[in-house]
Amino acid sequence: MRYQDYIIIIFAFLLSINSNAQSGVSVSPPRTYFNLNPTESDRKKILVTNISDVNTLELAISFNDWKYDDYGTNIVSDPNSLLTTCADWITVLSGNTFTLLPKESKEIEVLMQVPEKINQEDVHTAMMYISQTNPIIGKNKTGENIKISVRTGVKIYQRLNVNRNMNVEFTNFVFDKFSGNLVLNIVNEGNVWSEGTIKSELINQDNGKTLKLPDVVFYSLPKDKRIVNIELPKDLEKGSYIATSTLSLGDNDNIKIAELNFSNEK
Repeated sequence: MRYQDYIIIIFAFLLSINSNAQSGVSVSPPRTYFNLNPTESDRKKILVTNISDVNTLELAISFNDWKYDDYGTNIVSDPNSLLTTCADWITVLSGNTFTLLPKESKEIEVLMQVPEKINQEDVHTAMMYISQTNPIIGKNKTGENIKISVRTGVKIYQRLNVNRNMNVEFTNFVFDKFSGNLVLNIVNEGNVWSEGTIKSELINQDNGKTLKLPDVVFYSLPKDKRIVNIELPKDLEKGSYIATSTLSLGDNDNIKIAELNFSNEK
């Protein structure tokens, strides 16, 4: 299963279709972190809210594994199928099923217990899904009756209780003449999940004009390799350019810069 990791909702997503009343589930926080060594345990609370004015939701909790592909898309797989899994370490203390009345909220308490023996991965992860099990009858855009259900996901992370090393490096920077885009290759060489922003600027060496390009936000797990496409304007004038991309991890001391000379001949 593939879907995009949008920064605004940070992976909490709704499968929603027009109906007589809004239906959906919100969660807070959408990501939960545990800093635990083997044999240690901890509890975290997640607030689940039924945003509907009229619909009662019957909900069930399940767990899957997940990872990013090279472009930052989430790939979800069966629980315990990845080396980075921690799905079996998590217990929902209040049980895996519950009901929410309209506008009702409930705190879900999750317990993580790290086994004595674990592999050497820097970060272990799981996806906690909260899924509606009582579909609501609604209508699609053509007026046909359909069943509507919602699902939201919470990413759960575990890392050892050791010093954080946040380090993302550029490995290549090219101009792809076929797509007309700049392509950056980066790798997460740290030991933590990292969110970064890449800001890019062009200088036309023929006339001195500068052009700021849209920012690109990326997410990565340790050892992840990422291919970042930076779109250039379709009407970019011909000429010789210097492209400068600055990667920031939210720390003024953790900034990386890549520079590229290229020619646009279209």
